Amino acid sequence: MSRDAKLLAKNLARAAIILEPNNTLYDARSYLLRYYISRVLIAKDNKPLGIITEKDIARFLYTEMPNRRLNEITINEIMSKSLVTVEEQTDLNVCAKTMLEKKISSIIVIDKNESLRGIFTKSDLINMYAKYSHNKIKTEQYMTKKVITVAPDENLHMILLLMTDNEISRIPVTKDHRPVGIISGRDLLPVSILFGTRALGKYWTTEQELISRKHAQRVIPSGIKAVFLARDIMKYDPITITKESDLVEAAQVMSNNRISGLPVTSDDSAEASLVGIITKTDLVKAIADDTTA
Repeated sequence: MSRDAKLLAKNLARAAIILEPNNTLYDARSYLLRYYISRVLIAKDNKPLGIITEKDIARFLYTEMPNRRLNEITINEIMSKSLVTVEEQTDLNVCAKTMLEKKISSIIVIDKNESLRGIFTKSDLINMYAKYSHNKIKTEQYMTKKVITVAPDENLHMILLLMTDNEISRIPVTKDHRPVGIISGRDLLPVSILFGTRALGKYWTTEQELISRKHAQRVIPSGIKAVFLARDIMKYDPITITKESDLVEAAQVMSNNRISGLPVTSDDSAEASLVGIITKTDLVKAIADDTTA
């Protein structure tokens, strides 16, 4: 990456939003929504112990059947304890490769004594790429060409299955091959409160076929999940970028709008069709491939 000085993990590390293992799932969900973040670090005595993401919460709520309130389920039961850490002097090019190899969206930065120094995410890497890179690369070179899409009248149940089975965090909504909306994992968190059986959704129930995850049981469930459609929760008129646009422009658009993915269109006309999607992961691949980093 073209820049005067090589950037290291310590240059991106920032203070993390922290909870302790005995905090609850309700606390974690509240922090994610309140601070508009996608993960919370679990630590005690300045030692990182785990991490919990919005994906972890969504997966738990939609695939398990807890018989306790959200404020009775401790983070320790759900958090991921397999942490990936790097020391402060690690080059960002190496960090990007580590993210891809481990299939993670954040890296915890520690010092030589393994004490917590901070955390940085794919978003932080993308912000750095948008600010410092002067490479000329077309978006189509790194975009994902095989895109999972849904129609505006697709039901929430199937959208959840598609996200889980394909391990994706967002789905473009298309009509006549044109992007008209987009749904992300974050869009599902506010909706999730309606699945409770008591006030404020503090009790949670799910349909049996969603728990079993068996393909043979993929029927539209009764109740609220059959009522919500893509058009009810999607963001309308999503920001898009063309396949000929510069990859740095894609990074800048994501950074400025605090989004994680952009539908890619054939051109900038009103009738342009969807030809791919460019995500933060795709941009991290570009950073990892950058031999000048």
